[in-house]
Amino acid sequence: MSEELQTQEQILEAAKQVFQERGFSGARMQEIADEAEINKSMLHYYFRSKDKLFQKVFQDSIRQFFPEILKVLNADLALVPKIEKLVETYYEMFKKHPHLPRFVIHEMNQHPDRFRGFVRKEGFEIPERFVEQIKTEIASGTMRKIDPREFIINTIGLCVFPLIARPMVETVFDMSEDQYRQFLEQRKKELPKFILNAVKR
Repeated sequence: MSEELQTQEQILEAAKQVFQERGFSGARMQEIADEAEINKSMLHYYFRSKDKLFQKVFQDSIRQFFPEILKVLNADLALVPKIEKLVETYYEMFKKHPHLPRFVIHEMNQHPDRFRGFVRKEGFEIPERFVEQIKTEIASGTMRKIDPREFIINTIGLCVFPLIARPMVETVFDMSEDQYRQFLEQRKKELPKFILNAVKR
């Protein structure tokens, strides 16, 4: 890797950390430069504005987030192992990138048009294969009748809520950081059973 590309990667990694922790409004270019261990002039040489740097980080974050989930939904798996894998994927992603879910959800609410445009451009959509899988389960009598959209939204919501509401969860249940992580590990095991029992016929 050339020195120029290496510096650019260094900047993007620093910007990802700062933006995901503080959001667009709270982040400062000087803080990103300090995190990347470069001066502010060099930062502006590579990325002329905070907005351009943010767009790059946000797009990279979505590319990190959505394809992993869609890959599971499109996998050649029966419904039970697929839901187990989906829950595991969410929580493993959170362990690697703890600020990612809150960052993506906050920023897509702040800039919905930009989010919609990017998602459509990238072709991120719920695989028809997964929708048909739900319909097949309903038709076979193993799952109660439910709109596939409801099932998908409920499943994703149950996965994401404890991640984006971490401060509230820790406060309400008086959890330390270690206790919160233990809670997520336990939830990773229990949540698939809860989801599937809720729609079992």
